[in-house]
Amino acid sequence: MHGHVISVNLSKVRGVSKHPVDKGILTPDWGLKGDAHGGDWDRQVSLFPVETMALVPKAVRASFEPNTYSENLTIEGLPPENLRIGTVLAIGTVRIKILQIGKSAFEPPESGRPYIVSREGRFGRVLAGGTVKAGDIVEIVEEGALPPDAPGIALVTLSDKGAAGQREDVSGRFLRWYATRMGGRVLFSEIIPDEKAEIRAALREGVAAGADLILTTGGTGLGPRDVTPDVTLEIIDREVPGFAEAMRAESLKKTPNAMISRAVSGVAGKSLIINLPGSPKAVAECMEVIFPALRHAIDKLRGDPTECATEL
Repeated sequence: MHGHVISVNLSKVRGVSKHPVDKGILTPDWGLKGDAHGGDWDRQVSLFPVETMALVPKAVRASFEPNTYSENLTIEGLPPENLRIGTVLAIGTVRIKILQIGKSAFEPPESGRPYIVSREGRFGRVLAGGTVKAGDIVEIVEEGALPPDAPGIALVTLSDKGAAGQREDVSGRFLRWYATRMGGRVLFSEIIPDEKAEIRAALREGVAAGADLILTTGGTGLGPRDVTPDVTLEIIDREVPGFAEAMRAESLKKTPNAMISRAVSGVAGKSLIINLPGSPKAVAECMEVIFPALRHAIDKLRGDPTECATEL
């Protein structure tokens, strides 16, 4: 598996947009020659997988000009979920080790450029130097290892057309990206039709596999085939309604149709199950809302005794 470099970009001053150059020289333990972000730290060089632009709403994405994402190297062709912390990339003689994903607090997708660069950018150190230019091949030569406490995550897409191969599972791909951000280990990812028996089997499979988190996408509305919440209620032992309530509240800011969502969230054994809508845009919006609380919820299910409250 390999990708390629779309553009090489630099800026001589921090805090301003980078501009594309014909080629760049990467120096070990420093970064891109001439760029203001070079130095002895873990963000010597920044990379941006252009596939993550799909997370930005179309209206905002249309305002972006190519090669102006404010990172040193824009790359394409490598799945973002494979660009984990610890991954080493090769570009000719160059070797870059990813040490960080994102650099700022959560921001809503509507914030556009700051959101996508600060959240999806990969930052790291230059292990071996060389010259890089647009069109160069980018390969993964060492995969990043997951931490010992990496949460196990199961992903289930409910779509008749998707299961029949008639629709690309964009929503499921988004969920994989968020699983990556959590440092999660994806136990399995399935696309199944909106059939109660198959949904039931998939959820039970996730619980039996010891998944800390099971995320479903699709089948949460009022249509005759929208049965995901009904099956989820059969499987869970207790509801955790805050996740579903928070998603509906956020979606209501965008459309009154959010009121017809029947999404359910709850716990089955030690697995947290959360229903998300089927629309890729809605999945991204809802995940932004619930993501900050997911790891804490998983820790509590694992038996973390610490208090949830914060001090004033």
